[in-house]
Amino acid sequence: MASWSMDNWRYVERRTVTDPKGKQWSVALMDILGQEGDPEMPSKLLELQYSSGRFFTLIYSDTGVVVWERGYTSLHEATNVYERLIVDVMDGALDPSVPVFREDLED
Repeated sequence: MASWSMDNWRYVERRTVTDPKGKQWSVALMDILGQEGDPEMPSKLLELQYSSGRFFTLIYSDTGVVVWERGYTSLHEATNVYERLIVDVMDGALDPSVPVFREDLED
């Protein structure tokens, strides 16, 4: 059986960028619903679950390790963040190799 990878997702946009240290990262914008690469296609229940945050920005390494993932309710907001992430990774303002822990999670 072929292994599944992050590159199997269907993205709205995706770009490979190189950080100032020479490491390549994939920066992606996706709509979580209707993914052909997803082993479990979304059902109506999942569609309702993701309706409040169905657009995601991702940064992942060439090995498929996701180092950034944020959900957004609108494509417009997610697109703005996606474009900013590309610039931030390329100019070193955001270093994907350093983990950033979310602070908006409840205990």
